[in-house]
Amino acid sequence: MKKILIVNILLLILLSACTPQLGRSSDERVIAAMTLEEKVSLLVGTCKDWNLVPEAAPATRHREPVPEGYWDTYQGNTAAMRGKVSGAAGISYAIPRLGIPPVVMADGPVGLRIDSVCTAFPSTALLAASNDTDLVCRVGQAIGEEMRYYGVDILLAPGINIMRNPLCGRNYEYLSADPDWAGRIASAYVRGVQSKGVGTCVKHFAANNQETYRNGIDVQVDDSVLRKLYLKPFEQVVRDAQPWTLMSSYNKINGTYASENSYLLTDILRNEWGFEGFVMTDWWAEEDPVRMQLAGNDMLMPGTQEQIDTLIAAVRSGRLDEAVLDRNLLHILPVIRRCPAFLYGDRTNPDGADLDRMLREHAALAREAAAKGMVLLRNRHALPLDASVSSVALLGKGSYDTYAGGTGSGAVTKAYKVNICEALERQGFRPDSIARKRYMNHIALSYDAQPAPSAWFMPYVTELEWTQEDMTRLAQTNDICILTLQRMAGEGTDRQLVEGDYYLTSVEKNLIRRASQAFHTQGKPLVLILNTGSTLELTDVVGYTDAVLMAWLPGQEAGNAVADVLTGAVPPQGKLPMPFYGRYSDVPSAPNFPLSDGDPNKVCYREGLARPARTLYDTGFGLTY
Repeated sequence: MKKILIVNILLLILLSACTPQLGRSSDERVIAAMTLEEKVSLLVGTCKDWNLVPEAAPATRHREPVPEGYWDTYQGNTAAMRGKVSGAAGISYAIPRLGIPPVVMADGPVGLRIDSVCTAFPSTALLAASNDTDLVCRVGQAIGEEMRYYGVDILLAPGINIMRNPLCGRNYEYLSADPDWAGRIASAYVRGVQSKGVGTCVKHFAANNQETYRNGIDVQVDDSVLRKLYLKPFEQVVRDAQPWTLMSSYNKINGTYASENSYLLTDILRNEWGFEGFVMTDWWAEEDPVRMQLAGNDMLMPGTQEQIDTLIAAVRSGRLDEAVLDRNLLHILPVIRRCPAFLYGDRTNPDGADLDRMLREHAALAREAAAKGMVLLRNRHALPLDASVSSVALLGKGSYDTYAGGTGSGAVTKAYKVNICEALERQGFRPDSIARKRYMNHIALSYDAQPAPSAWFMPYVTELEWTQEDMTRLAQTNDICILTLQRMAGEGTDRQLVEGDYYLTSVEKNLIRRASQAFHTQGKPLVLILNTGSTLELTDVVGYTDAVLMAWLPGQEAGNAVADVLTGAVPPQGKLPMPFYGRYSDVPSAPNFPLSDGDPNKVCYREGLARPARTLYDTGFGLTY
């Protein structure tokens, strides 16, 4: 009996020694040792549950609806992350016998989006406005440090789609309307993150310039325009920074889904640009998994059992050559070998970082970055605030509930948020007590009547009305009026061409006009702050103001950064990465956004490379002190 046991142990040792191991054997040997089921599983993510699918275009494929009550107990990928990183977006399949670990992927780009507390940095539109590649690189490094601490291998960011239209819901997550600008900032961001030994996933490749029907719309675009405008930032970041991974977009391009487009994913991305990483789908892309594998879309995320079954059946029937799977695995394995999951296993915080110290340092960086990316659009000797200013009539709901970021996958679980009112108080200013009380009560009542805020929902608060008599009193008892207008935006829906979104409401217009009349009568200035991720129409009201500051969605240090710029502690240096248009009709894409020819499955990029007919403030504009 003892001899048999010894023989079995020796056999196990011998078999183990003969089994290829990732990193010790060639990737080709490791792939050759995989079963078909293991190959397919590694090419498909591990979420096999019901899925939160974006709204499909009418004539495209639709999945079964989610069962009633399902979301009450939904775990999704969080269940797969237990013991790894709760709240991460996805995880790859592990094959322990071959030394292949699970790789964790989490959302960005304004900070790491997981269930644990992370730093909420300013919107990437603001980072782009700073036009400071060193600053952007440092923000990337900070995010990379938090990834290392929490055990995240790949950040699903940055998003670098061109700001084709001001109504795109994710403009706050993107970088510029100018492809060179977007490519330059994206390269700095990627270099920063990846310098910390973790990866990025540049997205969404390509022509994902709207949220409306994003997972089915057919983008009709001339190849020359596609390359010069919509592919150019991707080319620059691939050539300059080599992101570890890249995410294909949901939409079609000239009739073919981006994730099934070999011209895009193989001919251009790999053969022309020399991309060395792997391509993953956007989450729950609804296309044919066989065509995706053939095109060079290596990993299907977050993964469904249907995709696994389809791929296995396709190989067994001869529809799909197993060599295609091997080719795509050869794109994935080198990236896995670079991941902390492979290098450090299940060790958490391999660098021994002090979380409290790290978050304090990153908060200071978030404040610095936010201030440096704010854009001064107008200034008639109103800013910076001088010693004569003490009491402030602080108006606008955004002054008391300042938006730090947008909704969707770009949201961050942050420790706190500084609003403009409390930041000005810290700087020694005295916000008008009556105005503050009115706004705080109004905001509290509005929140009580709506669901709690979340990554995917922000309660809507209407703007307060002030009579001319109210405004006259404020002007008589305060040295200055600072008025904040704000707009929320996020993933899944585009902004609307309505009052309260792209257009100002009558309440907002009256607020600006009445404040202007009352304060100017007293010889006192009106400063307008824009707390928004993208532009809006200001043409009819900008003349009533003495200064306009584009503060964007400035992250968790929002109020402090605004106060830094208002006081001149940080002179404004931001430049607009996209224009403020005179009228919406001046937007080149206006006639074809979000749809064309009344067809809910098609959008034509007929504007080509056209410049705006008229702008209020053009791309690159920005004043300073």
